[in-house]
Amino acid sequence: MQLSWSQPCSMIQLLLVSNLLLWECVVSRPMCLDIGYKKLFLQELLDRATVIAQYTSNLTMQMSEEFDENFAKNLEYKARNSSTCHTASLTTLEINEQIQQTQSDELLKVMISISRAWYHPLEHIVCEVAARKGTCETMLSKIKEVEENQELLEEMKGILVRVHPGAEENAYPAWMGLAEVRSDNEDTHHFALSNLLHCLRSDTDKIVTYLEVLKCQVIHNNNC
Repeated sequence: MQLSWSQPCSMIQLLLVSNLLLWECVVSRPMCLDIGYKKLFLQELLDRATVIAQYTSNLTMQMSEEFDENFAKNLEYKARNSSTCHTASLTTLEINEQIQQTQSDELLKVMISISRAWYHPLEHIVCEVAARKGTCETMLSKIKEVEENQELLEEMKGILVRVHPGAEENAYPAWMGLAEVRSDNEDTHHFALSNLLHCLRSDTDKIVTYLEVLKCQVIHNNNC
């Protein structure tokens, strides 16, 4: 039977059937499409976090080298050990094989703990470097930029929530080096700041490495 606009009930029925068929097509789509969209969104988060981490790592390298050149190049004791860093108590991974075998949630928790452990030390680094005579504006601006760049921590928290909903963050170590940083002894003061910057450089490098491994695990199923 041919339908006409004078048959409103029939037209409504036709529209309902069409919408039902369209809905069935939508519902019957493979679930992998939705999973693929989530993976794409997660990859964007990881890419952003990696870019921020690499940029921060580059800044800390420049800061460390500039500070040593201006204030610490004449120190008799130049040797440094990562065990003197306040983040040394964290279970960090140094060997590439160990990093790759670590679960993604643990990698994220370690990265968040490292980032949070630097909140107060960075505040004091900015104050002390700003107070030093001879500090160039470029070095000070870099340190302030690293301090203000807390979005990396927020990015990692967002990734943790999406990858492992309900996961709890690990505790982070307190920094106990304020007395050395504020020491009246110039050598002690300079070495404390120099060591802090070297530790910061080491920790930001770790975060970059961990993010690359995490991306390989979560996005590429370890096929990297």
